[in-house]
Amino acid sequence: MTIPRPDPFELVGTTIAGKYDVEEMVAQTALSVVYRATHRVWQRRVAIKAFTAPSLSDEARQQLLASFVDEGRLLMELSERCAAICQARDVSSLTTPRGDWVPYTVLEWLDGECLEVMLRRERAEGAPPRTLTAVVELLNPIAEALAIAHERGVVHRDVKPGNIFVLSGAAGEAIRTKLLDFGVAKVMRGAAAAPGLVVSQSFTPSYGAPEQFSSAHGTTGPWTDVFALGLIVVELLTGREALHGDVVGALATQSCDLEVRPTARRLGATVTDDVEGVLERALAVRLEDRFCTARELWNALRDALAVPSAHQGRQPAEPVASDPGSEGEIRVEWDVPRTSADIAGAEAGSLRSSDLAVDAKASPSVDAKASPGAEIPLSSTIPIALSRRRSEASTPHITEETP
Repeated sequence: MTIPRPDPFELVGTTIAGKYDVEEMVAQTALSVVYRATHRVWQRRVAIKAFTAPSLSDEARQQLLASFVDEGRLLMELSERCAAICQARDVSSLTTPRGDWVPYTVLEWLDGECLEVMLRRERAEGAPPRTLTAVVELLNPIAEALAIAHERGVVHRDVKPGNIFVLSGAAGEAIRTKLLDFGVAKVMRGAAAAPGLVVSQSFTPSYGAPEQFSSAHGTTGPWTDVFALGLIVVELLTGREALHGDVVGALATQSCDLEVRPTARRLGATVTDDVEGVLERALAVRLEDRFCTARELWNALRDALAVPSAHQGRQPAEPVASDPGSEGEIRVEWDVPRTSADIAGAEAGSLRSSDLAVDAKASPSVDAKASPGAEIPLSSTIPIALSRRRSEASTPHITEETP
């Protein structure tokens, strides 16, 4: 018997903004809830993502809502240019029956499952890794979505299987994928953050680039998405995560090791020299050695795929024991000084519109162990930090605060 999950916002059975009939809660994290709803006028399903907002002043609420609108506008613009980007339909806020203020976004409804869930099921069933041809076919839409975003000056910064959605289709139809969660994107315009708010960067350490673990490796940019996409290619070719383990310190070491790179051949897959060379460049530690954009990476990978080779097959990689982890929430937080030169040369930030949490004691230290993190109400003087509690369906999530 399935035990119904409690609805934290008590929205099921209600109508939002006079037009969205909320039918069911379909997903929940510590910081957001996704509902399935139907648009009354158009009779089309939509997804409503409601966020747990801290206690804010009226001015801070307006600032936060404005950032939601900006992100929604950006997402709408990108999705108009590329069908592989999940579409934004609306953004606003509501007050629950209990009196809680809740900002929300309305997104297109997608039938299917995320790539993370698909890969977990395939591993449990003992399915073999994909061929390079199958990998390129699966990720073509994602690479194009990132390429268009990069050309627009937008960096996703949290590319991972959990943010790649595999759409349901009829038997025999080509697999279609969409890229989710551009709420963490940064627009490289050199614009300053809103007064009183801290621009936060968020990423998942299992797919983290060296510069996300430490600013000593440089600033984040389109090349950061290149690194994550390279890791996903390796994972699909080998049947296991390229960076493995649950301890953040171990993941950081693997990501930043100049001598040992987590490429397909290194992890046991049989690939051509050309393909291995492309992956080595995609996963380079030094930014100057890495592809600058997703389009550069994907063009090189497709060229390598077209090169005849005596090694066309794939062999399963030997299993790698995961590093022991800890239960609870993994939080890594530090402050990175930002100068005007940094901003001009890299990217200005936008407040992440999902998974908001607050840490009253953010410090410039990196904790390599998992530890529970208390969430407390936000005041206008407390920096905003982002986190995601670990669950069976999610991977560790890191936060980086940039004043």
